[in-house]
Amino acid sequence: MHNTGTEYLSTERKPHVLDELATLFPPLSEEQRSSLEAGLLSNGCYSPIVVNEDLAVVDGHNRFAICEAHNIPFRMLVFAFEDMLEAKQWMVNTQRGRRNLQPWELGKIALKLKDDLEAHAKSKP
Repeated sequence: MHNTGTEYLSTERKPHVLDELATLFPPLSEEQRSSLEAGLLSNGCYSPIVVNEDLAVVDGHNRFAICEAHNIPFRMLVFAFEDMLEAKQWMVNTQRGRRNLQPWELGKIALKLKDDLEAHAKSKP
């Protein structure tokens, strides 16, 4: 995984959402979402949305949805990932420090990655 250094504005390109990435984490609570929305409406979207080279959202699903709903412009940073598993692992490592995820929630996320991790391990000689 690496930051390609490529950056787009939402006025130039439109990212898309992949369900397998968007549903990896539990949804925000109504309070969390309302707080995020209020901040975006007041301050704009100052943190970029991270996308892969196909412009699929990897980080910032909630910000992206709120920005789209309110026509709030945003920046996108393009990161290159070896495969979808690497993108998911990066998401977990990035979000672990941001969200107050309970151990049982992290366990549920790990279970979602189990099949991908096993397939990846079997593909290596």
